[in-house]
Amino acid sequence: MIQILTKILLFIFIISFSACEDKGSQKTQTQEVQYKFTLPMPKVEENHINKYFKLSLWHKAKYDPIPATQIGYAYANKLQDYQKALEWFEYSNSMKPTADNSAYACYVLQEMKQYDKAIKWCNNSIIQKSNKEALFMLGTIYEDTQKYDKAIEYYKLSANKGYVNAMNNLGFVYNEKLKDYKEAEQWYLKAVKEKNYTAFNNIALFYHEDLHNDIKASAYAIALIGNKFSYRSVMNLLKKDWKIPNEIIKKGYELQLNSDEFPIKYKGDLGL
Repeated sequence: MIQILTKILLFIFIISFSACEDKGSQKTQTQEVQYKFTLPMPKVEENHINKYFKLSLWHKAKYDPIPATQIGYAYANKLQDYQKALEWFEYSNSMKPTADNSAYACYVLQEMKQYDKAIKWCNNSIIQKSNKEALFMLGTIYEDTQKYDKAIEYYKLSANKGYVNAMNNLGFVYNEKLKDYKEAEQWYLKAVKEKNYTAFNNIALFYHEDLHNDIKASAYAIALIGNKFSYRSVMNLLKKDWKIPNEIIKKGYELQLNSDEFPIKYKGDLGL
């Protein structure tokens, strides 16, 4: 049940589709001319129209980068057709280069394992707008390619902007890849403080497997009961998988219940 995750969701799609589609319908002739220097519009399968995106969206994509980006998102998210999604993101970006379009292209290229191209697009996004999501994405690319010093560099830039997933990933890289347990603990705890459930997962396993502190391992697992996991799944993990004695589990329960270190707590009866 509890396991270390090296990547969280790589990408947060920022666009609100309904709002953007309404705005796209209001383009004037002057605005259409603004985007005249574009790549050819990508082809679509006829059976995809009105199934994965609306016909009206496809018509608007002829002159508006926002609907074009939405179609790219549909190919990436609904069909996992990353090559087609990339074509639409590049087409949208050719109409109007934006940090978001570059980040979208970076995301699908990473999924296609075309890391050099992905890095280029991520850097384009960061140059236009140094946002925490693009910095995080670049960190994941360097982690995927085992360039851990660079991964740490960009994760820290993202974490310093308040991106909690980057804090958690820093904990993972220091823990699993570099075996720097002091740094790993510090970054996991920062993510835990922000109520990141994955960080609770990771730090519980970290305390159990690496630091051999089953009181804290139990505490972080128990805190997730009713917040992320069921009572049964957590107790099975602690008692059957990790074989932690009841007395240690009880101490973990008391720790998470009474310590300010835990922003979420389980206050129910353990039944032990």
